[in-house]
Amino acid sequence: MSKIKDKELDELLAELDKVGADKAEEEDTRRYIKTLRIWELAVLLVLAVSIFTLIKPEFVIPKGDIILPVLVAVVIIGYIFFLQKRRKYISTILFQDCNVEKMLGVQRISILKFRNKRERARNFYTMIKTLIMGGYTDLAQKYIDKMAEYAEPHLSRIYGAILKMEVYLKLEDFRAMGREMTEMKRINKEERITPDILQIYRSGAVIYELASKWDMEEYEALLKMLEKVATAAEVTNLARVRASYYAYRVAQKMGDKEKEQTYKNYVVENGGTTFYKKELVSAN
Repeated sequence: MSKIKDKELDELLAELDKVGADKAEEEDTRRYIKTLRIWELAVLLVLAVSIFTLIKPEFVIPKGDIILPVLVAVVIIGYIFFLQKRRKYISTILFQDCNVEKMLGVQRISILKFRNKRERARNFYTMIKTLIMGGYTDLAQKYIDKMAEYAEPHLSRIYGAILKMEVYLKLEDFRAMGREMTEMKRINKEERITPDILQIYRSGAVIYELASKWDMEEYEALLKMLEKVATAAEVTNLARVRASYYAYRVAQKMGDKEKEQTYKNYVVENGGTTFYKKELVSAN
């Protein structure tokens, strides 16, 4: 990417300041990326030395037959542990703590620093989904439209269709959701879909099914589906908060005061900084 494009992207992402992207998390992400580069260099170095000793067996390192394999194992295991620890931390921020601002801080720096276009597309996807969870649909739509300029175009189209469905769900624009579902079906049928994208596609299909029941006022069936998610042991806290928010809305429509209060309490207690919690707190 050219320096001009880098500057344009930096200016585009500066708009995250308006919604409170966490500055401390941005600095922590910069430190993480610097440390990641050191680990990557260490892995490359020990692998290069190992290959060199295989090609040039006459090149003898004192006690190399013992030291070198141990060194390679220690570096690779350390690198894997470092990555797993970071992934767990990132997952905790949004999916367990529901902290929108921290995740925006992470993704802002990740998009700027990781230049691989496929990886950048995934980071854009996570950032935009986080904006939607925070209730910032206008900014989310702007980034959906801009994503393909800076990330891998094919992935951007797929992610874009799914994210638009999320935006329209928040806005309760079910007709627009139907259009995006049609586009998702076309993509699934005509374009190459990897397993991770297929999983996201399926989640989009479930979202559309739930929205269709809401639009058709099939509240009883919808509440049962939402309750299944809200009480499932294997789902993340964010998924439970989201399902509980919509279960609250459905229970409200049905006039079930007990369930309405139960789901509202869960969202308020566990919703972090998502719009789900903000909306219900402001309704008090």
